[in-house]
Amino acid sequence: MNCTGERYIYILLTRYPDTFSKLLRFFTRGQYNHASIGISESDGVFYSYVTTGFRKELPKQHPTFKKQEVPCRLYRLPVSEEVYALAHALLEGHAKRARGFKYNTLGLLFCLLRIVYKRDNHFFCSQFVSEVLETLGVVPLAKHSTLYLPDDFQQMKEFDLRFSGYLSKLVEPAMSKALLMA
Repeated sequence: MNCTGERYIYILLTRYPDTFSKLLRFFTRGQYNHASIGISESDGVFYSYVTTGFRKELPKQHPTFKKQEVPCRLYRLPVSEEVYALAHALLEGHAKRARGFKYNTLGLLFCLLRIVYKRDNHFFCSQFVSEVLETLGVVPLAKHSTLYLPDDFQQMKEFDLRFSGYLSKLVEPAMSKALLMA
């Protein structure tokens, strides 16, 4: 817990320079191509989906991508102890059942066409983040969870922008501690 005693949900938006991400940015015309969600300021773990499936992301251990800087934005939302506990249980429960979930390539294609298409046990990154937020009931969704792209989270006024820059600067110990305590 931070020094103020408040709990938070974090959304991390990133722009990775790999081929799939560049292709996604081309079609979406978005600034960011990946979204993940986290709840702990001490371990820096974020949860999301990539083309290989569910992943616990550790930005502190991987602050660059193949030695390239990764632009990012970090958002934060204060939540009650009850919502925090629910978020923790939801994310960890999902992680324990990760083998049963797959990346939702078809869902992403339908999302790009703005067609709602829900597949059981299949997610793409921003769909997963929006479904977690919807389950927690912390922000009203402006559209169906399967239609969310990473840039859409920048429009959620309930979240406070904590950092905008490169992932390597966000994960520097002094920087990340100052951002999370502010």
